[in-house]
Amino acid sequence: MKIRPLPLGSYETNCYLVDCGDGIGVIVDPGDECEQIVSVLNKLRLTPAAILLTHGHLDHISAVPDLLTVYPNLPVRISNADMDWCFSGKNRLPGYREVLQKPATAESIADGDVLSFGSVRMQVLATPGHSPGSVCFLAQDTADSGDDRPEVLFSGDTLFAGSIGRVDFYGGDERAMGNSLRRLAALSPATVVLPGHGCDSTLRRECRTNPYLQFSHMA
Repeated sequence: MKIRPLPLGSYETNCYLVDCGDGIGVIVDPGDECEQIVSVLNKLRLTPAAILLTHGHLDHISAVPDLLTVYPNLPVRISNADMDWCFSGKNRLPGYREVLQKPATAESIADGDVLSFGSVRMQVLATPGHSPGSVCFLAQDTADSGDDRPEVLFSGDTLFAGSIGRVDFYGGDERAMGNSLRRLAALSPATVVLPGHGCDSTLRRECRTNPYLQFSHMA
């Protein structure tokens, strides 16, 4: 599994292009700049198999309509709890005025679902708090024979390096966020954290240094 991060748009949202082997790709959180996403996919010789959304905020989903003009049948996977509101006027962020239409290819995902793309297996972890239906994707490459390579967590806006996502947007919930952080803290410390904004980290580092994760872990 090879992962290419692309910080996109005015919020510099991390879109991740995942090489799952055999020319199969996955797009995680395409927030903006469709042309750049398509250009990098072409350079990497990847055909996307799905768009995965950690949550429904506009800075994570705004490139979806344009991507579907390039890849019309591409499944868009998002939790039901966020699908209910993110394609409506409830979804507002400064700098974004357009309400996106629900994609015809939208498919709901739920906690515990396992998604397979090439040799990559991704488990859906429900982590509400930043939004009602925020999820993380815990990925592992089954082609790695030695199990030396740690799992990778696409954490969206639930967990950042040194911080967490805001809980004061529509549907945010501080108590739910605390429960979600406790769930993430219980994962393997070697897990690589790829957040929706900012630099990557590991759960070991976050459990030691992130005050929000430390507090939730002790609570």
